[in-house]
Amino acid sequence: MISRRNFLKLAGLGSVAIAAGYTTGKLTGNSKSENFVVHGFIPADETVFENLVSSFKNKIRSNAEPVVIADSKISEVIVKYHNQHSTDLFKNNGKIVYRLKRLNKQVDSDIIISDSANPIYSIDDLNYSFNEIRRNIRNRKADYLFTAEYKEEDLISSIFKSNKKEIVIENQKGLVDRISFDKNYKNIWIDGPLGKTGLKIENGIAQVHTSACRHGICKHSFANEVGNIIACAPNKVLIKIEAV
Repeated sequence: MISRRNFLKLAGLGSVAIAAGYTTGKLTGNSKSENFVVHGFIPADETVFENLVSSFKNKIRSNAEPVVIADSKISEVIVKYHNQHSTDLFKNNGKIVYRLKRLNKQVDSDIIISDSANPIYSIDDLNYSFNEIRRNIRNRKADYLFTAEYKEEDLISSIFKSNKKEIVIENQKGLVDRISFDKNYKNIWIDGPLGKTGLKIENGIAQVHTSACRHGICKHSFANEVGNIIACAPNKVLIKIEAV
């Protein structure tokens, strides 16, 4: 199994959260948004899909209907396991989004987890079910990039939430630019130590189209909501969405 450090380099995540806001051990009662995210490279194995969805559901304790961003057949599989692992004991009602995208080349399988208290969980902090998933995919090649995200806002945050968003771009030198989501941009170039990272914004979605690093895994992610982050650790580029 790849090391945590190498996984972060491969994923282009660095030491930043995929999404932030979740407080360890508690999904309600705080005056801020709550997020919990599972992100990983996984093999094309339905048992792995089911175990990830089950562990995710047990952590977020929500039966909310999910949004699934994947091709139709895989979407059906994710929804099936999501519904199978629902229970009346789950009372949270935040937004759930699953994303599953086939990789254009195989890499080593692994998973990472993030929340506001732990931008990236250390391996020792993973609970038993997630540790078992990591153990079972050890030494296997990944076919998919998987993300499961739970997001919940308290009443105060939802009332004062801004409808306007902007892209904040940073590199190793600091702030590069702030760009409104109101317009489309085909090519926004960001300098980094390895070269230029290319970003596009179309119809309210930001996505990296050109990567200077060897793996280019950041091109598999996109950002369209406040709190979403795309990061390339090798090229020291951070792209995030903030409320204006």
